[in-house]
Amino acid sequence: MRGILEGALKVCDSAEVYYREILSTTVSIERGKIQEILSNKKNEVSLRIVKNGNMGTAVATSLEDETLIERALISLKHQKSEPVEFPNEPMSDVYCDSAEVKEMTTEELVEFAMGVSNRLKESAPDVATGVYISKEIKGVRLINSAGFDDGYEYTNVLLGMNTYNEQGFSGAVKEYATAKLPTVRQADIDKLIFRHRLDEKSISLGNERLPVIFTGNVMGALMLRVLGGVNGGNVVKELSPLCGKIDTPIFSDKITIRDDGGMPFGCNSFKFDDEGIRARNTTLFEKGVLRSYLLNIGQAKKLNMKPTGNAVKRTLFSKEIEDAPGVFDTNMVVEGDSIPDAEIIKSVKRGLLITGVMGAHTGNMIQGEFSLNISSGFLIEDGELVGKVKGCMIAGNIYDLFKNVEAIGSEYEVMRSIFYNMGYSPMVLFSEANIVGQ
Repeated sequence: MRGILEGALKVCDSAEVYYREILSTTVSIERGKIQEILSNKKNEVSLRIVKNGNMGTAVATSLEDETLIERALISLKHQKSEPVEFPNEPMSDVYCDSAEVKEMTTEELVEFAMGVSNRLKESAPDVATGVYISKEIKGVRLINSAGFDDGYEYTNVLLGMNTYNEQGFSGAVKEYATAKLPTVRQADIDKLIFRHRLDEKSISLGNERLPVIFTGNVMGALMLRVLGGVNGGNVVKELSPLCGKIDTPIFSDKITIRDDGGMPFGCNSFKFDDEGIRARNTTLFEKGVLRSYLLNIGQAKKLNMKPTGNAVKRTLFSKEIEDAPGVFDTNMVVEGDSIPDAEIIKSVKRGLLITGVMGAHTGNMIQGEFSLNISSGFLIEDGELVGKVKGCMIAGNIYDLFKNVEAIGSEYEVMRSIFYNMGYSPMVLFSEANIVGQ
């Protein structure tokens, strides 16, 4: 890497070399039998160079690629790209890897997954179930012409349990995502089986305004809209409805949202982002009041603010080395004065518990709009779950919905945002929302 940087500096004003190696293993089990074991390993390198106020980039699969500098120069010549001032700031240690996960063999990963599968079978012999587990180990190093030279190791384990209905489709689902091996509680298994059995009673609804509870995992669909609003790129372009509203009440004072890149063993924790800015814990909304945006180096400079450590090589649908560092969540966390989940459900006279949605990527996310098919949801009557709703949608805008936060739960789940996990949230009760039924 040092040789690439020194070679680049002979033909440019400043440069950055980013290298990562990723090893991943995935095991899937259906109905107690192993269906698939996949492993993948890749090495990736990215070079960014700045010359005469323009930036060029090139990527490769090996540090030995002798054409990397040449291709970055060609990129610089033929495309206009805003340059970045490469940083060199002090780092802090972050617990983002697990020795146990790194040392775990594929055989031990299979054994762990089969153990979960056997527990599901013991708890409900009559229910068809599945288990999937993936382990990712990543090593990152970044050096630049400002003197930055550091690296870190990252581990992540994604574990999912699901049931299958009589038609063979996936039913109830429970996921975990953490840098360590997750702990599967018997209470989680019991809740999974309970929700599966509720599927046997189907309920249809008309168009109504009802109280709704989003479980922690499906809060990700709403948090994508929150992310669109606080994304520094959208703020700089004046596309966000939150432009110029720092220190303004936006949501209910019952909800706080922060982004914590340094969360110990979080699903997206790291030592520094893909521009070399150290992980930060950024409060976005404090009791409903907007406190910050998520910013990369260039956006922070334009807004006269500080970067938040959220520049990540990814897009909404990919995490590839050629993706320019865009602004994304690390570990977004939803907080508030917590109430036990069971008490929240009991407090609802008539409403919906939403445990799965489809269409999270649709609608004008930057403006907060959503129209989600409820793939898994349960009607609540007099504080009890009475059956699974069919053929319903929920539609609205988060800037209206989040003003109606009634209660925050106590049990955290990993939030799913289309293909990726974006942090952790408990269930959230909203006092009312538009339900579009049959």
